[in-house]
Amino acid sequence: MTISALVSLFLISATASAVTTMTFEEFIGFDQAPIATFYSGVTFQSGAGGSDWVARDTVSGSYNISSWPSGTAYGGGWYWIYGNVGATTALDYTGNDGIISFDDKNATFVELGYCANSAFHLEAYDAGGNLLDTDVGQANLRYINGNESGPGTLHVDWNGLDYIAYVIVHDTGNFWVVDNIITDATGIVTNPIPAPGAILLGGIGVSLVGWLRRRRTL
Repeated sequence: MTISALVSLFLISATASAVTTMTFEEFIGFDQAPIATFYSGVTFQSGAGGSDWVARDTVSGSYNISSWPSGTAYGGGWYWIYGNVGATTALDYTGNDGIISFDDKNATFVELGYCANSAFHLEAYDAGGNLLDTDVGQANLRYINGNESGPGTLHVDWNGLDYIAYVIVHDTGNFWVVDNIITDATGIVTNPIPAPGAILLGGIGVSLVGWLRRRRTL
């Protein structure tokens, strides 16, 4: 093998190893636990009051979600997710939005699966708040819209302008869920599973906020 071929192989391997996929499957058994419990280097907040995103665990929860590609339905199965766990904001507002911020602010792309009650937007911004790229997908509930092809996919790039520091997701309806977030932002680490007591306290806090401010749940 030539030196140039070896260099190319090294570069390809280095690039591949830098890609992180957040499947949220670590949350099985920890329904409605804050996403921050399991990940460092990335922050998940809603645009409404900065509340944490939470996990939607279909194994221990009860939601209108179907697992792709098996099609196993939980609570009616209107929304698609990959595997058993997806994520959304804690409050599920009408027209709610969420912000995913990368500590290292150096992503060149972000991709995710989504299912939403209305058109769903993924927008990429640099550290200065400048819009770099956007992608939009149509509403894709499983039964209402007759969608049997699983979650939709949205993708945004830096387009060679500046690195992506954060992305915003939002809809114009009642509820959305995302899953399998893929990015090459560095510094994202999956944390060890916390003690049950910590999860319990976090869940109580999230439930209290949701009870006080939630307009409509799944």
